Amino acid sequence: MTTTYDYIIWGPSLEGIKRAIELSQERKHVLLAGKFGFPGGKATEALATLFPADFFQDNGIMELLLEKIEQLKYGVLFRNKQWILMHPEAVKRVCWELLNESKVELLFHVMPLKITQTDHRELQVFGREGKIVITGKQLEDLSDDKFLDNLTVKDKKKTVVINSFFSDPLPHDFPGFQVTKRFETPVGQYISVSLRNVESTEVEKTFNRELDRLSKESWKKFGARIMMIPVYPEIKEE
Repeated sequence: MTTTYDYIIWGPSLEGIKRAIELSQERKHVLLAGKFGFPGGKATEALATLFPADFFQDNGIMELLLEKIEQLKYGVLFRNKQWILMHPEAVKRVCWELLNESKVELLFHVMPLKITQTDHRELQVFGREGKIVITGKQLEDLSDDKFLDNLTVKDKKKTVVINSFFSDPLPHDFPGFQVTKRFETPVGQYISVSLRNVESTEVEKTFNRELDRLSKESWKKFGARIMMIPVYPEIKEE
C-alpha cells in the first residue's frame, strides 16, 4: 500500500527537525528525509556548529535543543554575546533524542533524483533498496544548501566551506588557504576554510580534494592533526 504523507520534509537540518516536530505535534503525518544516516544538517554533516546566539531564541524546539546541549560535557565549546559554537556530536545526540521523543518518521541514506507533480508531490529518491517514490500533499526543502534546487538548476556558483577541528593551533597566516573563522575550544582549534566560485557540479570533487590537501598541509607544515572531519562541505550561494 502506498503511503501519502501530509508533509515530506527534505533535509534533517535544525530547521527541518524543528518543522517536522512542530507538524508532528499538530498530528500531521510527516516524513523527514535526508542524504546521510544522521540528523543535524550542516551542523553534523559539515561541522558547521557556529550559530548566531539568537538562533535558539524561539521559546520552542530550538531553545529546548540548546538547553539539552548545554547539559552535556563539552556540548557548548565557545560562547559570547554574538556566537555559540557547539560540539557536532552533542548536536547529533540531542537531535536524535528530540526526533525519537516526537516519533517523527525518518528516511535516511537516500539521494533525490526527481520531483513530479500529480495530485500530490512525488519525490523520487535512490537508496540501498533502489529507487523509491515517496508521496506527500506538501514537499518542503529545509536542507541547509537547498539541495532540491540542484534537481532543476545546475549552473549556480557556490562557496564551499570546510570546517574542522585541529589538535594544535594553526598560524593566522596559512599560505594556500583562506581561513575565515578560528576559535580555540576545549577539544581543539576550530577552523573554517573558504573556497569561492565553485561550480555546483564540482562541489563534492572540490571538497574531497581540498579537505585532503588541508589535512596533509596542516600536518606537514605545522604538526596539526585534524581531529574531526566533515563528511560534506558547508555550501553558500555566491
